[in-house]
Amino acid sequence: MISESKCRRCEEEPGSDRAIRQILSECGDLDTALCSPALPAAFPISFVVASPARPANTKRCQGHRTPKGSGQLLSARGLFLLAILLVLACSLVSAQDFKLGASIRGFGFYALEDSPYQARRDTEFLIFRLVPEVELNKYVKIETHLMADVTSPPVSPATTLATGSTRTYLDLDRNLIDRNDVSSNAALDRLNVQIHTDAFQLVIGRQAITWGVNYFWPALDLFAPFAPGRIDRDYKPGVDAARLIVPVRAYSELQIIGGVLGPSTERDLALGALLRWNVRTVDFGFMGGSFHEDKVAGAFISANLAGTGWRGELSWTQSGDPRDWLINRGVFWRGSIGIDRQLTPGVTLIFETAWNQYGASDPRDYLLFVNSDRLRRGEINALGRYHSGISVNWRFHPLSTFGSTTLVGWDDQSVLWIPSFVWSTGNNSELLFGGQLGFGQEPGVTGLPQSEYGSTPITVFAAFKFYL
Repeated sequence: MISESKCRRCEEEPGSDRAIRQILSECGDLDTALCSPALPAAFPISFVVASPARPANTKRCQGHRTPKGSGQLLSARGLFLLAILLVLACSLVSAQDFKLGASIRGFGFYALEDSPYQARRDTEFLIFRLVPEVELNKYVKIETHLMADVTSPPVSPATTLATGSTRTYLDLDRNLIDRNDVSSNAALDRLNVQIHTDAFQLVIGRQAITWGVNYFWPALDLFAPFAPGRIDRDYKPGVDAARLIVPVRAYSELQIIGGVLGPSTERDLALGALLRWNVRTVDFGFMGGSFHEDKVAGAFISANLAGTGWRGELSWTQSGDPRDWLINRGVFWRGSIGIDRQLTPGVTLIFETAWNQYGASDPRDYLLFVNSDRLRRGEINALGRYHSGISVNWRFHPLSTFGSTTLVGWDDQSVLWIPSFVWSTGNNSELLFGGQLGFGQEPGVTGLPQSEYGSTPITVFAAFKFYL
């Protein structure tokens, strides 16, 4: 058994990564200080850590418990949801314009080798999305995305290739089926009211928000960014916020956002602004604010020079999480630069390289970060510090495209390769085939990752998409 005094020492003693790693090793089981091994669905497949569940008995876990007064919070959320649904119902009667769209996507994954992170080699995933849009008049519109999914088995890291989720404040999801071999959930991924005028645009409710300009590792995007290896990017998870967009000149705008990016109004409150300024073929961006108790500031630049798109972004974070200060990550920088170019009429290229000062420079220190709260919520999608990614798409036939995505973790010399083939079977349907292959050091006997992408089993997949 591991004494509580030793676990407390793991939490309270600051020092270097090497010193903390030594402290953790003295505690016996290496995941003692992690409290909970569960990771969000938005996590890349190679990051999922399998370790037995255990009671959380340290102060570190208290920050993740339901806050006092949660019952009152849930009641307030329920009343807010009821008000929105009443507005939506009334709007259907008085709507000037009503559009109804839908999509259904199905994925099948099969791992060609055993993995400690999934009990079965096969995974099936089906998701249905209903998209009604109600336009009350030329100024007001209501956007709604109703989702329902079926997954077997209920928890599988393979699904992160195709979908993702994020923490939310409003309780807009329900579990329909909860069995050992299958689960089903329904949720509202979008539910917002949009007000458009010549002077401003205001969006209130659950919505998709994207800051930053890069593809794989956007340093400025704190609103449920896509995982670098995500193959299906049709829909970004929605967050609960109010967003005011004010045009300041041609192709330039100011965005002001206030929201709650999780279940707690204390820990997950967000208030920030982004100024986007255009000068000819160059866009500049400056952002700042408070997110999850962090103080964040950053900037980006995006330009088109000689037929090539150039992008760069840099962010500075002062963490409000005391656990980050214990591992010498109280203040850190992140950045990425990338290019995109159409090489031929049928071939496009995206290249990006990123620097993540929050990550570990020594793979032996991955333990310190694997259950970090900012990794769990998907804000950062890397354990190491230095990464590069390249994506090439070749449209060799009007109906067929071959794609190849390669991600490299330079700290541990690991590689993830995701080849894919897309066949457009009609104006509103397509088939997708592909796989993912991870190269690098495999997990140790404890199941903890020894490299960024070496934990990923060789997996093949097939999918279909149909849009109405």
